[in-house]
Amino acid sequence: MNGRVLAVAGAKGGVGKTTTSLNLAAALGADGRAVVVVEADLAMANAVDFLDVEVGGRPSLHEVLAGRAGVESAVYPAPGGFDLVPSGTSLEGFTDANVSLFPEVVDALQGRYDAVVIDTGAGVSRETVVPTGAADATILVSTPRVASVRDADKTMSVARRAGAPVGGVVLTKSGTGRSPPAERIAQFLDTDLLGHVPQDAAVPESQDAGVPVVAHSPSSDAAVAYRGITEELRKRPDLIGMGAGGDTGGFQFGNVDTAADGGDRF
Repeated sequence: MNGRVLAVAGAKGGVGKTTTSLNLAAALGADGRAVVVVEADLAMANAVDFLDVEVGGRPSLHEVLAGRAGVESAVYPAPGGFDLVPSGTSLEGFTDANVSLFPEVVDALQGRYDAVVIDTGAGVSRETVVPTGAADATILVSTPRVASVRDADKTMSVARRAGAPVGGVVLTKSGTGRSPPAERIAQFLDTDLLGHVPQDAAVPESQDAGVPVVAHSPSSDAAVAYRGITEELRKRPDLIGMGAGGDTGGFQFGNVDTAADGGDRF
């Protein structure tokens, strides 16, 4: 298997990158694809706040990037039918993490999954550029607000320089305020509109429940929108490939108990 790697990116914080990453993973997993989300926000991790995933004292991506654990010991089955490699939450873990090892982590996962979704952090720094550069393509996430769109435009330049061309934009919290139509924003960004997700109370409710909205409230407006975006991805082999990998299933690492020392870390 040689799965596709997608970076979900946007320099502006709070636009819904993590929510989008988790819901696209769940929707792609419903196809029978083996999907893993890698939380690459090394400084401000929040995926486990949105998912009912018990990490406890087991390793996170921090320990993997510090060379203290193999990636197989930092993969956790998540509600919604996909796997998650969560980032850590401690300042010490962030300080010890060597982001230059991130591409090796992705290479290891790419051999086990149909799709690797990288949930990138906000801002423009080495901690966001390196993970983005490990992807085959980038999906922009932005709200319709002017500041967010401007930051999305900056993210496009970063992604292109990193070698992960932008395949389209997802607009979140759409239909609010006096923002331009979604199609006009995509035209301004000179990229395809993959879809727009309306403001929907089902999203925070699903986060409180620890389950992606596509699984928690499948008939909600947000869930319908995320499934529509996933349908657009299915039409794009350059973004997500041709289909599921067949006899190689997901959850390849989640149940593996790996020793803390010895052997290949990745």
